[in-house]
Amino acid sequence: MPTPERTAKIAAYRQNLLPFAVAVVNMSKEMNIGSLLRTAHAAAVRELILVGETSYNTYAAATAEKWTPVRCVPAPAEFVAEAQAAGHSLVAVERDPRAISLFEAAYPPRPVFVLGAEKYGVPPEILDASTLIVEIPQWGLVPSLNVAAAGSLVIYDHLAKLCGARAAVKAPASLADLRRLAESIP
Repeated sequence: MPTPERTAKIAAYRQNLLPFAVAVVNMSKEMNIGSLLRTAHAAAVRELILVGETSYNTYAAATAEKWTPVRCVPAPAEFVAEAQAAGHSLVAVERDPRAISLFEAAYPPRPVFVLGAEKYGVPPEILDASTLIVEIPQWGLVPSLNVAAAGSLVIYDHLAKLCGARAAVKAPASLADLRRLAESIP
């Protein structure tokens, strides 16, 4: 039985989830999805959306699946329609001629960061529906990062820019302060 303090902490966390999400499309590496879910939880992301393939490794998630909602959508077209109907902006993380550098990215309000499987990337129908396509600069010989690393970088780049733009680069004192900061962006 959780203590009253623990119950209050859980309620505050759930009430203050941030107004952005992360989606992964057709992932086959369950450990990477579990690791990304753990990062999403640490950053108080509203939800993780699994598009297509729905398996993930709960060991890598380290119980984050208990606190961060995971939602499944069967196909990319359905995902795009749901995101647009809810007023979210899709931000694809992909190597693409239309992409801008992560370092230069200015994220739209209520983004859903979309990551694709390492082998096939983000499907064209999602890229075409995206408000922004972001590429993580890389100088090594391996042409891509795994999805857990790429997703973590984008999540924390978004938070750093959000905090830097509004809070003089000092992290907000509480999750509620961070949520208010995120919601203040027009």
